[in-house]
Amino acid sequence: MKPMAKKEIKVVAKTTKPKTTKIQKVVKPIERNYPEELLKLEKQLAWYKSFFDNATDAVFIVQSETWSVLDGNDYAAQLLGITKDELIGSTLSQFRRIFKLLKKTNAPSVLSELSFESHSNENLMLEVSARFVNYDGQYLIQAIARDVSEQHALTDKMVQADKLVLLGQLSAGVAHEIRNPLAAINLNLQILKRNTPADKPESNYISTALQGVDRISRIVEVTLNLSRPAMPDIKGININSLIPNVLDMVSMTLKRKEVKVELILADNLPNISADAKQMQQVFINLLTNAADAIKVKGEIKIESFYEEAQKANEGSYVVVAVSDNGIGMTSDELQKIFNPFFTRKADGTGLGLPIVQRIMHQHSVVIDVESSPGNGTTFYIKLPVPRES
Repeated sequence: MKPMAKKEIKVVAKTTKPKTTKIQKVVKPIERNYPEELLKLEKQLAWYKSFFDNATDAVFIVQSETWSVLDGNDYAAQLLGITKDELIGSTLSQFRRIFKLLKKTNAPSVLSELSFESHSNENLMLEVSARFVNYDGQYLIQAIARDVSEQHALTDKMVQADKLVLLGQLSAGVAHEIRNPLAAINLNLQILKRNTPADKPESNYISTALQGVDRISRIVEVTLNLSRPAMPDIKGININSLIPNVLDMVSMTLKRKEVKVELILADNLPNISADAKQMQQVFINLLTNAADAIKVKGEIKIESFYEEAQKANEGSYVVVAVSDNGIGMTSDELQKIFNPFFTRKADGTGLGLPIVQRIMHQHSVVIDVESSPGNGTTFYIKLPVPRES
């Protein structure tokens, strides 16, 4: 009986061991695979989110009818000048027009331009491509926007340039028609002046009229010179040799005020290729403007120096800087100084600096300007040095 009992115990031990092993095989794969699947899903979400956040265009996800931003990428927040946390949840009423366009059309998407104000109060013009996206039974607006503010500014400048061209053509025609009758008026006034005694009141009236005629004549002459530019007579010249002659020509203008002129001219400057008469005209205009910017007394500094090329493919320059310690200009005025007929002087024509700019373009010369209110103005005329020099 005892040997048989030992055999039964061994059989029971063999049957219970496989059962334990079988339970472990079922449980362990579940505990091991679940975190791996979750990690893989999180990586996929992060991968798509990275593309969304780093898109080169601004992306907005906007709730229909309330125009509340549900999500947006980093560039969208950057464009509006706010943080991403401030963007999400904000209401952008500009998308009301996008919503109405999408409701009206049967097209899958619409393209429109929206005006925004950034956090720094700068006006932004965004070109927006938008469409409805059905998400969980709710229609959301997906909008992709890009900044076209610079394109609009460039377009405005081109329109302004076209207007100035037309204005120049019109002015040249008017100036030409004025010239002949103005000469007749001037001649008759001169005759009246000679035949009227100086002690009579009429003599003063005639003198005033002649001054007006003279001013009109100068405006006509400058306008015609601007509209019909002469071809420059290019020769090799030393720019320092022109400056003393120019100072002699503007000496009367400088004497009207207590203006001190300081010359700092570099020695051994290389020759530049330019039309000497036109360059004299440039410096006369700059010095006259500098003197006009000084109210009672002040200083004008004329400096010349050599600016060596920074890179092998760049050229060297002879630079002439004309500085004054006058009233200076605001940033708005600085942007308009080369516009024809823009002037701050009561008797100015507003054509001096446009002529300077035209001459500079003909000579492939760079002109830079620095100015601020109360700190004066400096013009830098950068004349290219010929390669053989």
